[in-house]
Amino acid sequence: MTQGPDDLLVRFRAGDPAAFDQLVQDMGPRLKGFFLRQGAQEATAEDLSQHVYLRAFQSRERYQPTGRLDAYLLRIARNLWIDNRRRKRPVRFGDEPPECPDPSPGPLDQVVGTDRAELLREGMERLDEDTRELLELAVLQQLPYKDVGELLGIPVGTVKSRVYYSLRKLRDLLTPLRDEAELES
Repeated sequence: MTQGPDDLLVRFRAGDPAAFDQLVQDMGPRLKGFFLRQGAQEATAEDLSQHVYLRAFQSRERYQPTGRLDAYLLRIARNLWIDNRRRKRPVRFGDEPPECPDPSPGPLDQVVGTDRAELLREGMERLDEDTRELLELAVLQQLPYKDVGELLGIPVGTVKSRVYYSLRKLRDLLTPLRDEAELES
């Protein structure tokens, strides 16, 4: 996603209704995947993605294309996810059971369909929420470290070191998982 005259939100604000449709089409899988990898169920991921578009639509007049549009939308998505997690309250006797991550394969798993994808998904699930979010933004969404730093409120140098150590941590988790999978084959 680019900024400037090719920025879809700027084009939409200028009167091009097809630009918003293109925005939804381009970012739909990325936003839904972001929420799924954070632990949302399929329906929740779809609902939260729709809320991202609603917020982008509502703030179109205030939107300033100073950075990448995808980083802007992922910031909205991250804030929605944080709000969603805050609304979760402890379960008491008689309450509905808490929402659990969808155990079915996500879109990435269906496309890739390899043992490596399964191992990576399992390794990511074993990481703490902050580490998973960092890797989601920096590695899977491929946002520049500067944008990741702005989203998470940390300096770029901290992003770099945390990505480095998070990838090492993930590698250390994946090694025993890979060994187990090889023994089962």
